[in-house]
Amino acid sequence: MSLFHDPEILLNPTPTPEIPLPKGWSELTLHALLHVITLARITLLNAYNWPDGPECNTLRLRAENDRLKSEIALLQREIEIKDARFARLKSKKRPHYQPHERLEILVIQAARGLTNTQIAKRFQVTLQTIRNWIQGKDKEENIAQIAEKPTRYPDFVRFIVQQLKVCCPMLGRYKIADIIARAGLHLSASTVKRCIDEPPIDPAKIETPPESSPSNETEKTGNNEVQAWSPNHVWSGDLSAVPTSNSFWCPWSPFALPQLHPYCWWVFIVIDHFSRRIMGVAIFKTPPTADEICQAMDRICNESKIKPKYFVSDKGVQFDSHTFRKWCNDNGIKNRYGAVGKSGSIAVTERAIKSLKHEYLNRIVVPLSQTEMESEIRAYVTWYNEHRPHMRHFGKTPNEVYCNRRAANILPRIEPRKYAKQATPCASPRMMIRGKAGVKIKLALDFVNGNRLLPIVKIEKV
Repeated sequence: MSLFHDPEILLNPTPTPEIPLPKGWSELTLHALLHVITLARITLLNAYNWPDGPECNTLRLRAENDRLKSEIALLQREIEIKDARFARLKSKKRPHYQPHERLEILVIQAARGLTNTQIAKRFQVTLQTIRNWIQGKDKEENIAQIAEKPTRYPDFVRFIVQQLKVCCPMLGRYKIADIIARAGLHLSASTVKRCIDEPPIDPAKIETPPESSPSNETEKTGNNEVQAWSPNHVWSGDLSAVPTSNSFWCPWSPFALPQLHPYCWWVFIVIDHFSRRIMGVAIFKTPPTADEICQAMDRICNESKIKPKYFVSDKGVQFDSHTFRKWCNDNGIKNRYGAVGKSGSIAVTERAIKSLKHEYLNRIVVPLSQTEMESEIRAYVTWYNEHRPHMRHFGKTPNEVYCNRRAANILPRIEPRKYAKQATPCASPRMMIRGKAGVKIKLALDFVNGNRLLPIVKIEKV
């Protein structure tokens, strides 16, 4: 009788001895498997490259055929693994295919001659979905279209730029780009110019959504140079006449009005070189004396609660005087003068005065009351320091540099382009996208003291 039919052996089988597995056997087995597969791949690569000469053409073709079959098998297995992971999600939670991807799916179906059932199974959608795509009954978008370029901004972005230019005509393309970058929308100056030059956008035609630290500054002072290494290290000041009626010209000799009130105001402005912050302003009815300048400097230093190490000015009679030099010595300030006969020797202050005139005073009716004039100047200084980005600081405001605050233009940006990704180019500084791309936005304007020439720009999601 065979041992396999012995009832005693079947009823009382000999227990199989338990062989203990080595510690860490799973890791060893995994490593051994990966090593074997890698060695096999290297061996096959060497075998494929071995045939040489015209007599080995058949062997080379056979080796290439084997390699392609192996590659197809690996790709199929890779797709199966990804499909298995995708299938574990509920159908309602699966991401939808984009319109151009749906078109490509239908092209693949036509090229391979697959039925609707086969193509639906391959891409894990329902049969009715494929039928809707073919019949053009897609509820979202027409799939027979080219994907939108990720670099093109939608119409509402151009409308925002044009609206900002109309509300604030004194702003140039660089200033507009810097201002809206602080609000989260990063556009280049060339893009801003292109939006301004385009025909005006009709708001009615815009698709409405469903309801729901700087480098050091050098000031030339004759043969010496004073470098600003930190805030309040170097201040500079200058005087300028602001006419109350656009200019001083008159038709009679000497063809100029006297430079005093009520024909003009004399404005004294003090700038911090490192941050470009306006530290203070003083207004006079007539050209001020050295004593008046010293009194204005006392007030500015008391308001700032600090004094600079250097003060740079031109050699006007107010500054190149014994009274002003004595005031500087008494307050521990080293007085310096700009290069004589050279334009731009105090360029930082001169540029701030030019901005004050061009962006504000030349666009309003300059008041004749000193109280009203001081109120207008204070409003501009507030806007200049807190809300006006400075090109020298790459879009930072003077207050952000002066107080060492984080700049608004380096926060995550708003991305209105629907198909933009993190790597899609945008205006500098290049920041990460805030939330999802393709959001619809609108311009929200506020103003300093209700003055429409001093905008506070905000971008809001619709």
